[in-house]
Amino acid sequence: MTGGMQAEKLRELQASYDEVKQVHKKVETILKTIKHEKFDETIATSFLCAKTLDEVELLYAPFKPGGKRTLAERSKQLGLEPLALQLLEQKTSLSQTNLQSYIKPVKGLKTEEEILSGIQHIIADKISKDRRVLDFIREKKHHPQIRILSSKSPTAEKEDKKAHVEGKSTQNFKYENYYNLNVLISNSAAHQIMALNRGEKQKVLTVKIQIPFALKNEVTKLIWDTFFSQRLDYKTYEFMKTCVTDSYERLIEPYLCRQIRSDLSKKAEKESINVFGSNVRSLLLTPPVRGKTVIGIDPGFVHGCKIACVSSKGEVLETGVIYPHSKGPSYNKNADIEKLQVMIFSYGAEIFAIGNGTACRETEVWLSSLIKCGIFNPHHVKYCIVNENGASIYSVTKEAEAELPGMDPNLRSAVSIARRLQDPLLEYVKIEPKHLGVGMYQHDVPESQLKKALDSIVEECVSFVGVDLNVCPEILLRKISGLSASKAKQIVEWRNKNSCFVNRQQLLEVKGLGQKSFEQCAGFVKILPETCTSDGLASKEVKKKKVAPSCLNPLDRTIIHPESYDIAEKFLKELKVDPENIGQQILVDKVTSHMRFTRVEDIANRLTSSAEVIQLIIDAFKQLQDYDIRKEFDQPLFQTSVRSFNDLQKGQILTGRVNNVTGFGAFVDIGVGTNGLIHVSKMKGRKLSVGDKVTVCVLEVDVQKKRIALEIKL
Repeated sequence: MTGGMQAEKLRELQASYDEVKQVHKKVETILKTIKHEKFDETIATSFLCAKTLDEVELLYAPFKPGGKRTLAERSKQLGLEPLALQLLEQKTSLSQTNLQSYIKPVKGLKTEEEILSGIQHIIADKISKDRRVLDFIREKKHHPQIRILSSKSPTAEKEDKKAHVEGKSTQNFKYENYYNLNVLISNSAAHQIMALNRGEKQKVLTVKIQIPFALKNEVTKLIWDTFFSQRLDYKTYEFMKTCVTDSYERLIEPYLCRQIRSDLSKKAEKESINVFGSNVRSLLLTPPVRGKTVIGIDPGFVHGCKIACVSSKGEVLETGVIYPHSKGPSYNKNADIEKLQVMIFSYGAEIFAIGNGTACRETEVWLSSLIKCGIFNPHHVKYCIVNENGASIYSVTKEAEAELPGMDPNLRSAVSIARRLQDPLLEYVKIEPKHLGVGMYQHDVPESQLKKALDSIVEECVSFVGVDLNVCPEILLRKISGLSASKAKQIVEWRNKNSCFVNRQQLLEVKGLGQKSFEQCAGFVKILPETCTSDGLASKEVKKKKVAPSCLNPLDRTIIHPESYDIAEKFLKELKVDPENIGQQILVDKVTSHMRFTRVEDIANRLTSSAEVIQLIIDAFKQLQDYDIRKEFDQPLFQTSVRSFNDLQKGQILTGRVNNVTGFGAFVDIGVGTNGLIHVSKMKGRKLSVGDKVTVCVLEVDVQKKRIALEIKL
């Protein structure tokens, strides 16, 4: 259906389509509501030709009820429009016009100068909204010599002077890199534009667009060529020069600058959303740590560190609070250690998941000292720093209360941190993506756009990983393509009532789930024999006449969509392999061997299918039963000891984990409590994602500002 197009490209197409729909809807609404005696077919055509919402707003401004009238509108109200249009269309000239006849004891008509000024405003307005001029501006807004400038605002200057006198400081220093910025818009980076917008909003920066003189000349020439094809007399010519200059300087250039700022902002916002989405995708696809009992720690100072021991199946075994950072005389150091020892010795826990929030570094140092002293011997204990963003927000929700009833919200956070290590996807989908905190200025972009993009990415990740239909929790089912919260609930209710799903086709028996939803979700849900109970099989046999066939279909274990089953079965016959061998090494070997002597296109022709479908079937048959796409990503970084910031030296080679990726670089946790930055110029062409393990070289350490500059080591 999509011709193998990548999900990201599909999202871009969807966004462009939505934008066009938005413009058309706005125009349609305006054309229905405008009631104006001067509204004719020419104006309607201008609206219908508008390409952006900004253009629509520009054209609509004169017709807005109760809006502030423009200079041109006021002049039109005085009855000067017919004369202005005659002059513009060269049907008359100033030499032939008796301006005295227009003089009246009304403001704007008292003198010839006032009358000429009114005519000028109408002509300037008419020129600025001409379709040919607007199209030309749209073409030229990417002119190679247009620049964006920024400087420290007068308001910020006053604030800093006042703070200096009072011996205080402001946060304005964050924008010091932009106090004297002067770059071509073609060279401006997304993070720069976002910073400029934020600084301007906070009244720290003054931002301007500089239009080159050459572009002004081009626009002016177009106006003269468009409107004044005939020779003008001297008086009219001088007047029209004034009109053209007024139109450009008062209307066209400011509009052009607004358009450029708007385009730069939209592009930067799109990049910010893409960066955030990419980071969220990497976070969601972090490989799970299977088969391990984990102790989650939500670090804290005054209120202690909340701890939760969670079994390999995600069950909460024990919770508690320890106070390793307490300095009071009543602090019992041994009691805290004993609590951890009990969890390790009683439940076999060997991994600590430490939340990366407040007191993380101090907790890491304390825990590593215990490991170093052999407190937990003979168990080989290690720890991992886990992204805790959103854990506290989720812990007080109704969903969290239903999942962990009666538990203190702070302890729920510790449970969530442990589970995030065991199965990141399952745990992170409970959190609104915007709260995951891995991005670049994501809080400055329109929330509706961010939510739409992130929801799509979460759906993509869950769908690509796939779910076991018979054990998947409701919250994960909601994120599958084609399924909503209500449909996910109905699936779980059907599963509970009927013991289990035996095949994908039975999804059509679920209330509210029609053919369209089935087509969208079927390829992302699997039926695995080990979770399809014998009770379920038996119960289906009883109802065999009423329901879908009750036998297991081996193809339901794969990512192959039911609509391609007949092609897949033909391919299995060509390979001479039994369907029961799906997910086993014998089929993997057969496919690998077969593809050495044939092409995907040849198979597609033989089986009357498309190359994309055949490739998907081949990929599915080359996957073992326990295949998980997340295994292709780097595993979490486990440690047993810490490094100190003061131990860092220039040229030192370290291993770290990427915590965040932005447009200007990647932030890497190298185990010193402060993330180092690999600037894009130091990545050596490598594309980094959140969760990647990297070997880096320390380039520079700024102890005072707590900054670490790193370079990728290939």
